[in-house]
Amino acid sequence: MNSLKTQWKEKWVNQPSLMLITVVIWSIFIGLCIQAGAVLFTFIYSWFNPIVAQNLFDGLNLYSLKEANPWYYAGVISFVLFVLGLKAYLFYLMIRIFLKIDLVHPFSQEVSKLIATVSYTAFQIGIGIILATACFKWLGKKGFELDQVYSLMGGAYEFLLMAAILIAVSQIFKRGVELQAENDLTV
Repeated sequence: MNSLKTQWKEKWVNQPSLMLITVVIWSIFIGLCIQAGAVLFTFIYSWFNPIVAQNLFDGLNLYSLKEANPWYYAGVISFVLFVLGLKAYLFYLMIRIFLKIDLVHPFSQEVSKLIATVSYTAFQIGIGIILATACFKWLGKKGFELDQVYSLMGGAYEFLLMAAILIAVSQIFKRGVELQAENDLTV
């Protein structure tokens, strides 16, 4: 326990900028978890009290969709929860990266794998948003109003671009791990 406390203290002293970023990422992660939890809770509660569907989260009104077709309603909320859950997971992975990275020896196999996992997660979020948007547009053609749902989802192309950039960064880190290992062997 004391070694973990000492490790955190050393990180704050030696790498304050990374730890400050970690605190910001923690706050975003907690916010996303609260958002996903609130949507999940109100979704479950709306099955027992349909009036709750009028204000699921932050003014999201899916009451008419729930009354017309509960399966479409469950599908829309499932897409929203999938994307929110993946966003929270993405920030959790970023927390792990910032806690593992060391500015003295920045290249490590674990950080390289975490960056690759973040890129794959960002790609999944982008694809999930594209599929959800297509589904929402299809439901819009059937006469359901789902404009409010788009604000919960975010933009797909931003996540796809982030995934592409992070794949490149992941490859750079992978090569950095190899070079650092070679350098450690020669010294």
